[in-house]
Amino acid sequence: MNTFNRTQRIAFAGLLLWLGVIAYAHAGETDACTVTLCMYGKLTGNSGGADCQSAEKKFFSIEVKKRGKFRPQPTFDARKAFLGRCEGSDPAYSDMILDTFGKVRG
Repeated sequence: MNTFNRTQRIAFAGLLLWLGVIAYAHAGETDACTVTLCMYGKLTGNSGGADCQSAEKKFFSIEVKKRGKFRPQPTFDARKAFLGRCEGSDPAYSDMILDTFGKVRG
């Protein structure tokens, strides 16, 4: 007994392929939760070592400039929005990170 017809099987295979491509494309990105964890470690003096280098680089690469001039408050706001993507983190940790590193030029 065949529960899927040919068209449904092709559509399902296409969906699986699409999901695989999306997962592969996002595998190299440093997510907000990793950045939050690593930056909190940096804040408390517990460096994550080589594992956190890309996360710290990602955080400090978030800069807002106007006419080539660094803008501290908009940079703070952009970094806050990025850290806010990690739904599982405690907002107090993000606030501590931002109080120390939020307006620092990377």
